[in-house]
Amino acid sequence: MEIIRTLDVTSTEFFDYLEDRVLNDVLENTGNRLNHSSVKGGLTYTKHYQKAKTDVVFKIDQYIRGEKYQLTSRSVADTVTVTYLTEPEEEKTKVTLIEDIDSYQPDQHNRILGWFSQALMLGRMSSTLLDMETDIIKNRAVKEA
Repeated sequence: MEIIRTLDVTSTEFFDYLEDRVLNDVLENTGNRLNHSSVKGGLTYTKHYQKAKTDVVFKIDQYIRGEKYQLTSRSVADTVTVTYLTEPEEEKTKVTLIEDIDSYQPDQHNRILGWFSQALMLGRMSSTLLDMETDIIKNRAVKEA
């Protein structure tokens, strides 16, 4: 599934946000404090989900700051690859979000259920990008204060 949105944030702000999320996730789940230069292809860490009683392994597949961030998460139940492709547009950033979920097989659903499933996924993906934009703008306001 793919969705494209133009966010009211700069490319630098967008990638700073992604890096900060990765660094915080690594710290919370491994106790290792990494720096921004550690966020690159090959970085791998495991996160335990207590409620689901499962571990998920996260691996950054590719990271080109200002252009692309691709992460794959693997659990016993599924493999999900999330890719962000960006293009700067003055003070905004055009973001293409691509999600590939191994267990998602829309061709195995009837047409109506397939459309409904797609609509739900696209809505969630759009919400994800808008939430990221909101967080970045809030952080910007804090830094400027």
